[in-house]
Amino acid sequence: MVRMYTDTTRTRRAKSYHDNFISSDLDETQRYIGQALKPHALTLLDRRQSLNVKVGRTDFGRMSFMYIDHGADVHVYPGKLETIFLFQVPIHTTAINKQEVRVGNSVVQVSPGIAYVVSPTLDLELRMSKYSDNAVLSIERTRLEGFLEQTLQRRLDKPLEFTPRVDLTQCGSQELVSLMSHMTRQLNLPSSSLRHVMIQSQAESLLMSTMLINLEHNYRAELISEAATPKPHYIRKAQAYILENAQDALTPEDIARAACVSLRSLYAGFQTYLHCSPMTFVKNIKLDKINDELMLGEAATTSVSEVVSKYGISSLGNFSANYRRRFGELPRETLRRKRI
Repeated sequence: MVRMYTDTTRTRRAKSYHDNFISSDLDETQRYIGQALKPHALTLLDRRQSLNVKVGRTDFGRMSFMYIDHGADVHVYPGKLETIFLFQVPIHTTAINKQEVRVGNSVVQVSPGIAYVVSPTLDLELRMSKYSDNAVLSIERTRLEGFLEQTLQRRLDKPLEFTPRVDLTQCGSQELVSLMSHMTRQLNLPSSSLRHVMIQSQAESLLMSTMLINLEHNYRAELISEAATPKPHYIRKAQAYILENAQDALTPEDIARAACVSLRSLYAGFQTYLHCSPMTFVKNIKLDKINDELMLGEAATTSVSEVVSKYGISSLGNFSANYRRRFGELPRETLRRKRI
């Protein structure tokens, strides 16, 4: 009776997502999860068992919320994820139904109070016991690293890597799990305001900010220091001027004049507090403004070249390369992505 109740509950959970997959076939399971996340090797640890896979998936922009239950003792080896970050939270894990996860050189013994995060540059290997199921958040690497670059206002000099083990008894990780659960429930409704163009970008940013602030990673100290260090008045004044005049062909002299400082002080201040030159900051603001307009636009009526020309950019080739580096996709791909 316990197994029947558990299977029914987990099947219902998987079916609550927009897309769901239920199967007992190993090859079929590898294909489905491989397409959703990463191609991988999947083997049964106990040949007397058979798979009883239940997967739910709801996409949201360039991230996905998933539920995964293999229903058997399995070994999963995807290697390096390369293009995505994963945050996995155990739902039903006991002393009998446990998980052991190797991320790079770290081994995480998963329990109800321990989750794990996987960075795309680290090798991943999982051993999961029967009925060990997970709530999963997947974020495209270019989206999260691009967001971190926007926040720090500089290019990353090394890949973003999280500490794999996540203590779910800490307030910060609890906040992330609560937000993830809330967004999953809302997005699985027939119609969710989170998908409205006015809300989606802010919701994505809130989730990524919560993840970057609360989980340990190699840029966290800088991120917290950046937020805690107040910027001088002239830097804030220069930023405001650039934001208000992003469509103009701004020069360093224009910005220095608006901020009431010398060119030398302007360059020194931007390097100290924003970790970039004034013109790099201008370029990034223009890219962000264009991205916002393309996300609001309709593919049938919005012209990428017209939006770009509004911001005084003449070289579409260089612009497209810079845009892709910042957002992980071409401008026309942003425009084509369906917005509800």
